[in-house]
Amino acid sequence: MNSLNSALSSIRRSPYQALAAVMISTVTFAVIFGLSYFLSGSQAVLRYYETRPQIIAFFEIEANNEDIQKTKTLMEAKPYVTEVKLTSKEDALKLYSQEYQDSPMLLELVTADILPASIEVSANDINSLAQIKTDLEQAPGIEDVQFQERVVETLRSWTNTARIIGFASAGILALLSFLIITVIVGLRVSAQKRKISVLRLIGATKWYIKRPFMAEGLVYGLTGSLLGWGIATAAVFWLSPDIKSFVNDIALFPIPWQFMAIQFLSGVGGGALLGLFAGLFAGQRLIRL
Repeated sequence: MNSLNSALSSIRRSPYQALAAVMISTVTFAVIFGLSYFLSGSQAVLRYYETRPQIIAFFEIEANNEDIQKTKTLMEAKPYVTEVKLTSKEDALKLYSQEYQDSPMLLELVTADILPASIEVSANDINSLAQIKTDLEQAPGIEDVQFQERVVETLRSWTNTARIIGFASAGILALLSFLIITVIVGLRVSAQKRKISVLRLIGATKWYIKRPFMAEGLVYGLTGSLLGWGIATAAVFWLSPDIKSFVNDIALFPIPWQFMAIQFLSGVGGGALLGLFAGLFAGQRLIRL
């Protein structure tokens, strides 16, 4: 408690330096928490598209029902397939009629006999899509297989790029926060060299002298992480209506409380450790005892 009181007293004596340390720490953790929300949401979006019917295969016009059912049974037996949806010629005609219900001339020219049956297949994960495409190409009665590989690969590429840029930015900001807190605490140490010398002469241990500076760094890191979490979380909830309208059917909200609890505890704990070690590092470097 004496160390904390000493740290708070030191902060009050130099409020502008303390404000600079808290601000950079806040920005750092706001970015880190925002990155956490973004990566969690992007993974949910990617998983959603991975499990949608990404591969559609069209049967030959002359394909018989036996081949169609055989292909459906074959795909349902695959361990990496989650869903198989079969569209018969009659179903295809219904879909066509709904699409062109305002064009009677087109409807008169089309019958179920000239429309192909189709099958849509969903995968457990994105890595299984290529195998499903191969399976369908080798299935009996299949004429054409459509695979939106470029769309899924582009989405995954964007997610991976955002992850790399985000982690790099968070790492640079965390290092900058560490250095600024170290410099500010180091100034406190330099200003109290005479006091430190007196304390050593009367028998104070190294840890006794370093504890107030570690406590000061802890206050900066802890305050910044709490403010950063509050800013990032408020921004996510403020933007939630726009996010919902953008992702449509993808269920990103409400955010699970377990995720928020883990994020909060790990982030605040990381902030406390960052400030604590910055204060310790400043003490180790500048207290020559």
